Amino acid sequence: MSSLKDLITGNPFHSRSIEMKSYALDDDAILVEGWLREDRLQPVYALTGEKIEQRPVHHMAIRLKLGGTPPTILDAEAEMVHVPLEICRSTLEMIQQVIGLEIRSGFKKKVRAMMGGEQGCVHLTHLLIVMSQAAFQGHVAHKRKSRQPLPGSLEAVEGLDSLLGSCRAWGRDEPKVKTLKAALAKKGR
Repeated sequence: MSSLKDLITGNPFHSRSIEMKSYALDDDAILVEGWLREDRLQPVYALTGEKIEQRPVHHMAIRLKLGGTPPTILDAEAEMVHVPLEICRSTLEMIQQVIGLEIRSGFKKKVRAMMGGEQGCVHLTHLLIVMSQAAFQGHVAHKRKSRQPLPGSLEAVEGLDSLLGSCRAWGRDEPKVKTLKAALAKKGR
């Protein structure tokens, strides 16, 4: 069987990378920083026919201060190091609209409505949406840096509603939920 990776023989002509890191601020709050960088690795031609040399196209960051459960955006800022047009920078303040949002089901839809479309920036919107999963994971890692007592029931598990149905492993009858139910049953004996 052939593999698509076997088709890669030349150098890339475009790249996009996204990097995210989480930092502890105090016992309840964390700061999550995300960077998006996109580069043209060869010259291209604009729709007008002008030649555009290889260069960075987008290089931007979003920083979110999160606290509480479910994780809630307490503060937010965006930075644009490199953008294709100066008008792109006019969207920087839109990030303030997400302050107060909880990172839970429906977050992506709300972000698209607030920051997308003709008045927004598709790249900041994309970065924020991708950051939501990393922010949730950072929040969980910060909260669970020390052993916590097992709750008395499945309903008492903090943040479980954000995990249930979020992926195959967290399906209602899948491994993570089965393991959690078994641990709760064992505790109840």
